[in-house]
Amino acid sequence: MSEKPRPLWQLLLLTNTPNRSVQLSCEECFTLLEYDAELLAGSVALHEIRPVIRYHLSLCEKCRAKIDDWLEKLDIAGSQLPVG
Repeated sequence: MSEKPRPLWQLLLLTNTPNRSVQLSCEECFTLLEYDAELLAGSVALHEIRPVIRYHLSLCEKCRAKIDDWLEKLDIAGSQLPVG
C-alpha cells in the first residue's frame, strides 16, 4: 500500500531545505515536473526544485521512461507546427 502523496506546498518546502535528501514518489515527481513546466512558461528560475527531480529520475526507471516518451511526443508535436 502506497502513502498518500504530499501536497505541492510541502514538496516545495522540502526542496528548499538545504543539505536534505528528499525521496519522492513517482506521483510527487510528476507534480513537481508540472510545476516546473508552469514556471518555465512564466520565465522563472528553476534551480531549486530541479535537483530533487533529477535525483528521483536517477533512481526511477519507470519515470525516466515516462519522461522520455513525453519528450518524444513534444518533439513530434513541435516538428509538426507550421513555421512562419
